[in-house]
Amino acid sequence: MEKKLSLIIGGSGGIGFETAKLLHSKDMNVCLTYFNNDEKIRKKLNEHKAGNFELCKINVRDEESVKNTISNILQKYKKIDSVVYSVSSSVVHKKMYDLGWSDFQEHIDIQIKGLFILVKTLLPLIKSGHKIKFVVVLTEGCIGKPPSMLAHYITAKYGLMGFVKCMASELASNCTFNMVSPGMVKTDLLANFPPKLVEITAYNNPMKRIAEPEDVAKVIYFLISDDSDYLNGVNIVINGGNIFF
Repeated sequence: MEKKLSLIIGGSGGIGFETAKLLHSKDMNVCLTYFNNDEKIRKKLNEHKAGNFELCKINVRDEESVKNTISNILQKYKKIDSVVYSVSSSVVHKKMYDLGWSDFQEHIDIQIKGLFILVKTLLPLIKSGHKIKFVVVLTEGCIGKPPSMLAHYITAKYGLMGFVKCMASELASNCTFNMVSPGMVKTDLLANFPPKLVEITAYNNPMKRIAEPEDVAKVIYFLISDDSDYLNGVNIVINGGNIFF
């Protein structure tokens, strides 16, 4: 059987990288993208003795960059079976009155504009009848009461969730669009979080810890596997029971 190909947008991040490792262990081809941290991702590959992934530089906010990357992938592999969208710029805690519109725009461009460009670029492949499974990483902050001092980040994620649900409705004949909403995850994004906040979050969680990237990767793998063929528009919360809904 021909190997399936998964395109991971945001492969240098903790969730993206762990997902890539898991998919590779499941005998899938994996194309791992990065933006401007070539050394970081290659260091990770060496440290973890991970498989030989296809590495592609991409700027999700630039249409030409996305088109060139997708074209190169399709030239080599002829298809893309799944897309994992797990990107974010740095998350900095700021009160609303300290935020400018540029703070919102940065996250909106990466979250919503980036996925919009990607889907539009893949439309010819989708219209040809090839099925693609999309999995988009949101955040637990989209469920219930949003955390304070993250209005720019949470607003963009809410917008991204709306776009994904629209795509799940419009493109359901050929594709599935599902989401995962992790709680706090032990990744580089926590670098700007107060250590005490991370400690308190872990203590208050029913499982007494925050999530590991592997916790999220396993759910993403399920959503791109054949076992999830009848799931579409689903948002799975991965938070150890911190929020019920």
